[in-house]
Amino acid sequence: MNRQEKINRGFFTAILYSFKDLDKSISEQIEIRGRESQLLPLLYFTCLILLLSQLIQVTSQVQQAPYLSVITAVIVTYLFFLPIFMYITSFILHLVLKLFGAISPSFQTRLAMFWSLSLSALIFLFVSVVKIFTNGPIELVIITFSELIVVYIFSRVLGFVCNFRDRNLFTFVMISFYLTPVILINFS
Repeated sequence: MNRQEKINRGFFTAILYSFKDLDKSISEQIEIRGRESQLLPLLYFTCLILLLSQLIQVTSQVQQAPYLSVITAVIVTYLFFLPIFMYITSFILHLVLKLFGAISPSFQTRLAMFWSLSLSALIFLFVSVVKIFTNGPIELVIITFSELIVVYIFSRVLGFVCNFRDRNLFTFVMISFYLTPVILINFS
């Protein structure tokens, strides 16, 4: 598939196809996106989906007088401060990954982070809807499982871009960093 066909395939179709092969999807994104301005749609898509998932939670929990102020604070946070935070986090992540042998440029690290977050945002939206209808241990299992999927996506995409020799080890370490506090907090 040439570059123009990949662009014409569409953003949402690319997201759906990416769950079949994460390595191929990030490889296509590296080929398609070459400028910083092409990263902004990924970032704002993620922020909008995360905003929707947060609004679902806020509207199901807050039903009193400061409702409008809470909604306004959530919107401002997710549309203005979250993109800045993600850019800062991507630069710090790039520096940390360089310490562990990553050979990718800063742009590709940002692309990998924003692409993996775009893929994961749909999972966050699904979980926020499911949380309305569940509670207790079922909710904990759903949240933990979805977060494991997000960590897996994040580590696989970053491991591919960083050209780590053993990406499976990188994925295992990232999942272990996630699971250790979860197990200590929930089962202590």
